[in-house]
Amino acid sequence: MMNKLRIGIVCHPSIGGSGLVATQLGLGLAKFGHEVHIIAHKRPFKLPEDIENVVFHCVDEVNYPLFEGPLHTYSLTAKIVEVAEEYQLDIVHAHYAIPHSLCAHLASNIARYPFPIVTTIHGTDVTIVGQDDAIKRLNTFSMNQSALLTTVSEFQRQYMLQEFDIQQPINVVHNFIDADDFTPALQDETLRATLAQDDEKILMHVSNFRPLKNTSTVVDAFSQLTCSEPVRLVLVGDGPDIGKIKQQCQQLNILDRVTFTGSVNKVERYIANADCLIQPSFRESFCMVILEAMSCAVPTVSSNVDGIPEVVDEGVTGYSFPPENSTSMAAAISHILSDSSIQQRLGQAGRERAITHFNCDNKIKQYVDCYRQTLARFSRSAVAS
Repeated sequence: MMNKLRIGIVCHPSIGGSGLVATQLGLGLAKFGHEVHIIAHKRPFKLPEDIENVVFHCVDEVNYPLFEGPLHTYSLTAKIVEVAEEYQLDIVHAHYAIPHSLCAHLASNIARYPFPIVTTIHGTDVTIVGQDDAIKRLNTFSMNQSALLTTVSEFQRQYMLQEFDIQQPINVVHNFIDADDFTPALQDETLRATLAQDDEKILMHVSNFRPLKNTSTVVDAFSQLTCSEPVRLVLVGDGPDIGKIKQQCQQLNILDRVTFTGSVNKVERYIANADCLIQPSFRESFCMVILEAMSCAVPTVSSNVDGIPEVVDEGVTGYSFPPENSTSMAAAISHILSDSSIQQRLGQAGRERAITHFNCDNKIKQYVDCYRQTLARFSRSAVAS
């Protein structure tokens, strides 16, 4: 491939959206012939072994008796320096400003030759973590030391401009989906039988069960359903609010109609078996779970906050309401689950939108354009200095 790039990707390896997007980006870049080096404190959960053009570099924690915890930021900085020098990276792409972008900036100043940094802001790094006064200053500094910023929605871009003194350009690159991985072809009668009875429709919620995910509204909406067929609520994932949710289900006398799966690795297998997905989050810069459901041809009912309207085509792929409007959500779910033709129409429209608007290859090409734009600006600034 002409003009192959050597790209370092620094990310969290967790199951959450940013780690998933960063990993899928790395795999997509490798497919296009670029050399990708993924740097994290453990192998990302979606990163297979022995992928051509992809090298994983594990950040080894450094512990020193004088300090109470591991020196993760210093370990990460040192690893970025090591990888950048050994493989002569053209660019480092940091997913999250703190600590990844800040560590990349420090590494660029330590390495034998500097490299430009692209930073992707995924959401909570500026909407939650970034609101602490001290951390906000670090966030602002690290973002402005990046040659280019990207973020996952126009909502998030506007939020960044409003809340931070951003001096660098911000490109919107929506999150993306591999429609071959998230597909209705994954429907599985054996798995479905572990979740619900044969005659039950499945209403699904996928979550880390923290307050922002607003799972209490999921339970409230489920308790109000008026479907002509029996429905089971399937809660996928784990988190600190699980105990409260079980207690709420017990108080509403619906606990026997709720399935708790706990943490799962292949969430696509579960989503594909849902009849409707509900996600009433209070905050979502994008909401990957909604896109995953759409790709699996599952209609969605969600909140209408932040970046969600950029994902959902209202009335075409699903319905959205204010986060605490459980009554309207219940009515929409009942509307979907009581008519298989409506469920099928919304689901198919969602899959078509996922393939058309959030295509993996197209978004990766957008990122490559960002890299080339960054390298051109970086080269000009080097010549000028």
